[in-house]
Amino acid sequence: MRRKVAVYLIVLITIISFTSALNAQNASDPAIKFMFEPGFGKSYFLVGQNLSPWGVHFRGNYNSGFFINMHGSFIFKDRSILGLKCDMIGTAANYVIEEGQRVSDNVSIIYFAPQIGAISAHSTRFSFSLQTGVGYAYYQSIGLLEYEEYNINSHMLGLNIDLSFDYIISNKGSIGCKFSVFTALSNELQREIGGVKDNIKMDKTNQIFPATNSVSIFLRRYF
Repeated sequence: MRRKVAVYLIVLITIISFTSALNAQNASDPAIKFMFEPGFGKSYFLVGQNLSPWGVHFRGNYNSGFFINMHGSFIFKDRSILGLKCDMIGTAANYVIEEGQRVSDNVSIIYFAPQIGAISAHSTRFSFSLQTGVGYAYYQSIGLLEYEEYNINSHMLGLNIDLSFDYIISNKGSIGCKFSVFTALSNELQREIGGVKDNIKMDKTNQIFPATNSVSIFLRRYF
């Protein structure tokens, strides 16, 4: 998971360096604009979620984690939005399961989804937007069960709703805050422990159920 985080951070820093050079000159408003926004923040796991591949009894060990967001969208003249987002959520926990076995767990979720929504007109220095989408989520749990390494993953269908507020720096860019709600569901896991692979079908109570509320800051660049 550290390697994934490093790649995301490198891309994020590159994009932030690019977007920080905002063009302050006025220009005519085209019929279609493209906006790109990288952001980062924190995810809080909602009541009822379960990120533990070892069962629902251990879900309380996951409280919060980091959140990275990248989002590109077309803005049409009627202020409607059509775009694509990529989110990454990560967290870690240490706990003890059945028979006193110790678990050191690192969980990551990567989410890709097309987005539709609307954005307010830039009549003042402030604007807001609302977007939603349904897409693909990849869940991965990597860690140690006592002294044996394990790798558990699952493919899920996810849902998100994003509400953004931003301050317009110029007609080319803004800075803002985003509130993102995400959820998904899966009862099928692919597991590898000590080189032994198998598939697990979880019952309804113990199925993987990520449910997060994320808060992030972002830079938005208009083209």
